[in-house]
Amino acid sequence: MPITARQKRVLDYIKHYFDLHQEAPTIAEIGKQFGMTSSASAHNVVAILEREGFIRRIPNVSRGIQLTNDNEAQTKNEIPLLGVVAAGNPIEAILNYETVCVPRDMMREGRMFALRVRGDSMIDEQIRDHDLIVLQSKQTAENGQTVVALIDGSDATVKKFYGNKQQVRLEPANPNYKPIVVRPPQRVQIQGIVVGVIRKYV
Repeated sequence: MPITARQKRVLDYIKHYFDLHQEAPTIAEIGKQFGMTSSASAHNVVAILEREGFIRRIPNVSRGIQLTNDNEAQTKNEIPLLGVVAAGNPIEAILNYETVCVPRDMMREGRMFALRVRGDSMIDEQIRDHDLIVLQSKQTAENGQTVVALIDGSDATVKKFYGNKQQVRLEPANPNYKPIVVRPPQRVQIQGIVVGVIRKYV
């Protein structure tokens, strides 16, 4: 679920309040229940729940919170987890067919997918070993964008892209790694642009 534990507790409280009273709690009641010192804190949590699709809000109504279908909200943000990509030296692309739910603000137009990162060559871009990267499927990229690229049709890597008519340079974000320079540029196929990172803390 793409919300924090605290946001989940607020959502559960709203659901429980509905069960008891057949109406929504006010922002003030939510803030009081969770010891929030300002109404802005409660507004922020409610806004996130709305953004993620768990509730709807009716403007300018004191109890204007409506619950949505949880499964519907999650399905809208469910994308395929296609496998593993290297943040280091290229490795052979490994595909599977799992799915993962991502925050709504990471969604873009067109096809979306996720990959699990193996390696640490992009740590200065806050992409670490075992992170999930969320990608918008693209075949072209602007210089400086972080991409997943396929080299010679089989070796996949996540790097910053810099290209011209003579070559493609795939730049790491870790001084311990050297750039990968590929000539001619046609040997490199862009698979997608990185739009977000998901990290789980154990």
